Amino acid sequence: MHRFALVLIPSLVAGIVLTACGGDGDAALDTLPTIYTTTSTTTTTTTPDSRRRFWEVQEGENLAEIAREFCVPASEIVKLNNLPDNGNVIQVGQLLEIPTDVVLVNACASTTTAP
Repeated sequence: MHRFALVLIPSLVAGIVLTACGGDGDAALDTLPTIYTTTSTTTTTTTPDSRRRFWEVQEGENLAEIAREFCVPASEIVKLNNLPDNGNVIQVGQLLEIPTDVVLVNACASTTTAP
């Protein structure tokens, strides 16, 4: 009797384990949920600060012309860019920040007259 019990108990345990695992391989595939994988991509963009303006000095330009073009006092361009010699010497290709918080009103007044 002990010999029968020793053979029977491991057989029962093996049968329970195999049944719990689905028995054959195809049955387990039918009952398992689909596993989805995702890939995430992050993109960062930088938007230029619209409150800041810059100008690259072109051949033949001087600070007074650039200031008139942007309707700002030349002294403000000098101050903002820490230009030496009151901005009398600027270089072609030099990048100047143009002030956005000041406007030279008289120089930019409209020349059109009302009828």
